[in-house]
Amino acid sequence: MNFKHAARQDRLSDRNLGETCLAMEDVELASTAEASGETDATSAVIGPKIRMLRRSLSLSLQVLSDRTGISIGLLSQIERGISAPSLKNLVALSSALGIRTGWFFEEGHAGDDGEGHLIVRREFRRKITMASGTSMSKELLSPRRDGSLQMFILTLEPGGSTGEEPYSHPAEVGGYVVSGRLDLWLNGRSFVLRSGDSFSIPPNCLRRYSNADPREAVELVWSIAYPDRM
Repeated sequence: MNFKHAARQDRLSDRNLGETCLAMEDVELASTAEASGETDATSAVIGPKIRMLRRSLSLSLQVLSDRTGISIGLLSQIERGISAPSLKNLVALSSALGIRTGWFFEEGHAGDDGEGHLIVRREFRRKITMASGTSMSKELLSPRRDGSLQMFILTLEPGGSTGEEPYSHPAEVGGYVVSGRLDLWLNGRSFVLRSGDSFSIPPNCLRRYSNADPREAVELVWSIAYPDRM
């Protein structure tokens, strides 16, 4: 057999094997999800989007796990809609898949006069709820999911937090405390912010935040300015 022909056949075999593995993964995910029936609205929205994008990029669960540091088991649960990703994991998935976090939000409604590319009406905000351990939800205020500047209303329920481990993000972030008390850590330094306070987080700064109040939720206006390369 011609060596060039043999090498080409090997490449085709490898490609077919990879596609077959991806297809087998997806069949297993679909059947398990149907059997479990343990999905909530947010998980059911996020999971299929991650799965669709992963497949479109020809990535296996193993490769995505290596890129994000998220276990294959948890990735599988997220794609099946059994678990919703934490904020830290959502950022990691966004980076690994080459998208911005706003991509995960449900499509809003444009309104009767087609103003949706400029205006977001309160009743048409796109909302996402993070994993139950964070007790956090985000509503997208920006009309476009792929814009360089994105704005959210972030609600952190009593006792909620981003977790014990800090995380970083390559974009610049700003926030305004609408109500409640926010405990914020930036590169190991702690701050307490109350209603009317605002803050700015530089790119790649390690951060975590929490709501220690047992009764009152924290509501923030949160903005993210993405660099052009993202």
